[in-house]
Amino acid sequence: MTFTDLIGTPYKAHGRSMEEGFDCYGLVLECSRRSGTPLADLDYRSPSFSLAEADGMKVGLNVLGVPGPKPGRIVEMDYNGKVHIGWMVDYNNVLHATERGVRLSALAALKVRGYYEVVPE
Repeated sequence: MTFTDLIGTPYKAHGRSMEEGFDCYGLVLECSRRSGTPLADLDYRSPSFSLAEADGMKVGLNVLGVPGPKPGRIVEMDYNGKVHIGWMVDYNNVLHATERGVRLSALAALKVRGYYEVVPE
């Protein structure tokens, strides 16, 4: 999956495209689409809603909690006191949308809460 064209895309709350901008969930939707296993587009608007809750509640989100990092996995993290998600581009780096736009961050610098794989619906 190529991702370099996503870096620098502006942040937009509830954003779902490069043209309008991305929020963290919108970016992960785009990455999962590009990887060939699309993620369901749920209303991920609550800063306290976590993928762990969605996985346990079976609310229609096609993710499965998995141990450890791996390219192509979703990373759920604590970011400034809120639930935040990003996409593992390799074993050391996460692509995520912040208020400063889409950027690449070192996994070691993030407060990881869990890892998820997108599974076919």
